[in-house]
Amino acid sequence: MKYPGACSLEYQNVKKIIIETLLQWDDKKEEAKGVGIVGTTKAFVPADEEQGRGTLHSHWQIWVEELNQKVRDILFDADPDKRARARKAFCTHIDEIMCATYGADFTVTHVCTQGDNEIVKTDLAGNIFQEREPKIIRNARHKDLSSEIGGNVMECPHCNKQVSTIDIVNSALARWKDYAIQGTTESRPDITLPISKHRLDMAAYTYSYNMDGGCYPLNEDPFWSNENIRRVLLTLRFDEHAFSHKRSCFKKVSVLLQIVLCYLT
Repeated sequence: MKYPGACSLEYQNVKKIIIETLLQWDDKKEEAKGVGIVGTTKAFVPADEEQGRGTLHSHWQIWVEELNQKVRDILFDADPDKRARARKAFCTHIDEIMCATYGADFTVTHVCTQGDNEIVKTDLAGNIFQEREPKIIRNARHKDLSSEIGGNVMECPHCNKQVSTIDIVNSALARWKDYAIQGTTESRPDITLPISKHRLDMAAYTYSYNMDGGCYPLNEDPFWSNENIRRVLLTLRFDEHAFSHKRSCFKKVSVLLQIVLCYLT
């Protein structure tokens, strides 16, 4: 590493942002100033390490009020009703903090085949599709079984058609596209769906230039200037986890800080 001191300073700055913004921790008062991404922080301890290539990363242990000792004791209470209520509360808390969203309500169109009938449904994705059984979600995270699932972790409860999150995104993009360019006859090969990998890269990397008051706005383009479309493409590029996974997904070491940051944002 050519400049270890500068790297260390930048690393400390990133940690400070995590503590103040993500954990909602007041460093001066040494107490939580609000609810953070994992709950109301009571205490935390990071362990900093250096990889073989010289980069720094952290392993964190965080104590939160929502999972205090009393809650943990009730999970193993002798009363089965108390255990059941505690388990439900615990699962609800975990679902609240361990979730991801594209930040927009996706309206999709689905052709539902029921016997000899085909019913065209247009509604919010959550009203049409549901998660598949927990076993499927577990297998989708498996090194070998994930290829069998193919990313299809959602299904229609009526016709059992299986879809992936990317299928839902593309269906929503298709509706936005039709709305954005309605009434025009101009050929638009630049918005052919699904968006190609190269064009997706371009859309993500130029977001700060084209949107939010950037120096090169695209106000005259009904598709590429659409805030919902560009935000979804940004999330699709950087936060959508490939169903095929990568070798680093199955390493026997903890996740690197840089990967954690990707998920937290």
